[in-house]
This record gives sequence, structure tokens and C-alpha cells, in this order.
Amino acid sequence: MKILIGTPIHQVKDYSMERWLQNVSKLEYPADFLMVDNSPGPDYIKRVKNYCTKYGIKNYKIVHIELPLEQEKHERIARSREIIRQELLARDYDAWFTWECDQIIPTNALGKLVSIMKSGNYMMVNPNKWNREISTDPNTDFGCSLIRRELLEKYGFLNAPNNWVDGEAWFKDRVLKGGGNYINIYGIINPIYHLNNS
Repeated sequence: MKILIGTPIHQVKDYSMERWLQNVSKLEYPADFLMVDNSPGPDYIKRVKNYCTKYGIKNYKIVHIELPLEQEKHERIARSREIIRQELLARDYDAWFTWECDQIIPTNALGKLVSIMKSGNYMMVNPNKWNREISTDPNTDFGCSLIRRELLEKYGFLNAPNNWVDGEAWFKDRVLKGGGNYINIYGIINPIYHLNNS
């Protein structure tokens, strides 16, 4: 499968960015890489490019979007994801690997997700993890998920309810209502380190 790693980034996540990009550089499954920076102003891109150079990441693209400062985090993320979606649809990618920039995963994680997707003919594979704040609660976000092109051809991210707060659950609901499928699997990607700003 031809995969696009697509990730919204913001300068507030700089506490994790270098470690994350080092992790990206070691990923075993080949993939193209798109980051959408929604920081205020384009200055943060220079720092991210320096990290990419440090870890030998060459096959990447960074797009900056300028949004009003009053836009909430979830709306910035939704708009960034829509740019990733459009990039995937404009090219011949089979799936989008959504991978949040504060999560460190095993280097074979993407290969595992591709294998699971193919074996079960799933449209989305979501290897959930435990909540960073409450370790006994499951976290069902898109932190590190693989989504087939067919879903992205049908569904976008710009009209989620409640200012995009529930955008991921809303996306999954539309997948099921539209006759699609997905699988949530706990523990298949282990460990997933969700970094804190500390």
C-alpha cells in the first residue's frame, strides 16, 4: 500500500517534536510525509526543517496555514486534516496514516497496521491506547490510525459538530452509517508513549 503520513503540527508541541521526528526517521514501512503547521505565523517551520535535517528525513513536505488566533485547537486540527485529505486525494495514495506529533511508537507499527487492514479488509484500523491523564480509561482518538482512501473520498473534516470537538467520533459514526467498517484494537501497537509537556 502507498501510504501518506499526515500530521497537523503546532509550535505548542515543540516539547515533543524533535523526539517524534527522530521516531519518524526510523519507521520501517516506506511512506511519504506531510506536516500541516497551524502555528501563528510561519516561523516554526524553520525549526521543524532543522529537526528533519538532523534526523535525515528527506521525503517530506510542510504546509503552513494561517488561521485566526481565536480559532480553537480542534478547529485548527480539522482544517489541517482537511489539507492532508486533499493532498491524499490529489495523489495515488491508498491510505492515510494519522500519527500525532506527541506519540512515540515502535518502528514496525505502520507495517502492522497495513497487515491488519489487508487481512480483515478494514477501512480503518485504530490501535487505541490508554488515556494519558486517566490511565484506566481507553483513548479512542485518531492518535495513530490507518484510514483507507475510500473513506476520505466520501468524508471530510470541516463540518463536525460542536466546533470540531467531537470530530473523530463524528467521522467514525459516518463511516458506519455509510456502510463502512473499522476496527479498534487495544495493545496491538505497544508501547505507545504519549509525551507530556513536562
